[in-house]
Amino acid sequence: MRLPVLISVCLSLATTWVIAKNTEFSQSRDLPPLRLAAADLDTILLRTQSLIAEANGPSGEQDSGRESVKLGVGGREIEIPHLSTASSVAFPKELFRFCYTYYRPNKPISSVTLDFSDYSRRVSVTGDAADQVEALSKLVEKDLLHYSTAIGGATFRHVAGVCLSLTFLTSLIVSAYWWNTRTYSALGMLVCSGLGLLLLLLVPWHRYLAGFAMYQSYSPFFLIRHAALIFFLSLIATLLGIPLSYFLPRWRKRHHFQ
Repeated sequence: MRLPVLISVCLSLATTWVIAKNTEFSQSRDLPPLRLAAADLDTILLRTQSLIAEANGPSGEQDSGRESVKLGVGGREIEIPHLSTASSVAFPKELFRFCYTYYRPNKPISSVTLDFSDYSRRVSVTGDAADQVEALSKLVEKDLLHYSTAIGGATFRHVAGVCLSLTFLTSLIVSAYWWNTRTYSALGMLVCSGLGLLLLLLVPWHRYLAGFAMYQSYSPFFLIRHAALIFFLSLIATLLGIPLSYFLPRWRKRHHFQ
């Protein structure tokens, strides 16, 4: 009886040891919309690479990690099979897709993925050491949050676009009806509604309110960086102009008769 029990215990311990040895820990962090220069992303990538090297130790010829970078240019993806700093790649003034991947199996940090696009921004870290996986994912997230913005991304644009379109269209129809029937002087509402619709239709919001945007150092970064805010405030001004153009003449008329 003792021999079968002993064998069972040994098999159980061996199975537990193998499972524990092959267990990997993973951390994924979703980020808000990001806007940054290529040089800023280079700083984050190089710091991430140094932290990975510190955690995994030196790599030999047979045990080196694999790295790759994917760039989205003109609707196509270009893959570079090694770590290439963003500022060293010749791309147009702006880039809306970037993905960095590191892979070295059976290490404290076995894989790192920085995947940024218009629809999602995610940092994923996997490895055998839970504390180092947690620490690296937090550090990368903290570095990237310095370049986050409050608004942007495909979901935000779609929801805001539908709501604003319905608002401006309703206001345009009502103000046009009042203008034709001479019920009210609705010129201000008509103008603000028309300007709002033009801003919605003509401004390239997929560029100015992108979920991820990276700019080259030779692009007019300051102007591009603040163009989204300028157009967005203009849109808000036209939206606020609709109720103001309705209530302000009536307020003046009421005070004039008093």
